[in-house]
Amino acid sequence: MKSYAGQGWISVKDQLYVSILLFLYRLLWGYCLYRLVKSAVVPLLVRYPDSAPNELSRLLFFFEGEMSLTLDDTVHTFGWLLAGLLLIRMVLTPLIRAGIFYNLHQESSGQRGLFFFTGMQKLWKSVTVFYIIELVLTFIPGYWLIPKLLPILLSSIQAPTVLLHALPYVAAWLLYAYLIRMILMYMQFGRTGNTSLLTSALALFRRLGTAVLISITVGGSTMVIMLLLGSASLYWAGFIGLIVQQASYFLSGLFQIWIISSQYHLWKASVSEHR
Repeated sequence: MKSYAGQGWISVKDQLYVSILLFLYRLLWGYCLYRLVKSAVVPLLVRYPDSAPNELSRLLFFFEGEMSLTLDDTVHTFGWLLAGLLLIRMVLTPLIRAGIFYNLHQESSGQRGLFFFTGMQKLWKSVTVFYIIELVLTFIPGYWLIPKLLPILLSSIQAPTVLLHALPYVAAWLLYAYLIRMILMYMQFGRTGNTSLLTSALALFRRLGTAVLISITVGGSTMVIMLLLGSASLYWAGFIGLIVQQASYFLSGLFQIWIISSQYHLWKASVSEHR
């Protein structure tokens, strides 16, 4: 596992400019989402009753909110803006993946250069198809799980401990989504690298333990660092906290590319062994 993670880190250093682009993309996305949420939530919080509201004032507040959801066009405007932002993100995500995959293939063949945008142009169609398949397969279980989870979530308003009953469903859904993403990622390695889709999928199952260990190690390190940086940004309020918070965006993108690169080198080694 260490060798593949090491090769993946070398690939990350060769694609450092991609990490910078990903940082700028996430920074812009975060800013737009923040401005949208702020413009919608802050006016709502201003109308909340004072520090010691009585039961009647709370009921009036929630009644007013319910009326706004059904009658006020402003709510619908915010909903469409949020949907637009999500659509933009869904369009850009496969483009970014296409550039990263192409970069890895070019690096593996011994070439060096700025291949990110070339990869977007050449591979965006096939990667977009895989991305749509991933979304569909990931959310299909929601048809059966959401009716089971919704009553639990509603009950948790009065008794938060009820949320523990939802953990098995959520854990199973996350595990399923992880496996779907891994299988499709390896198939995309093959599709963009002129290797059979079946061969690429089998490459994952032959090295499934190592692939999961890479995800746990690198992904777990990412979560720990993000939690530490998030805590530090809350502790050091002001300009230092802002710098720390922005650094987390950069490191998040860096670690994401590291995971993909490490899995790519594992895929390549597994395919090469069985040719």
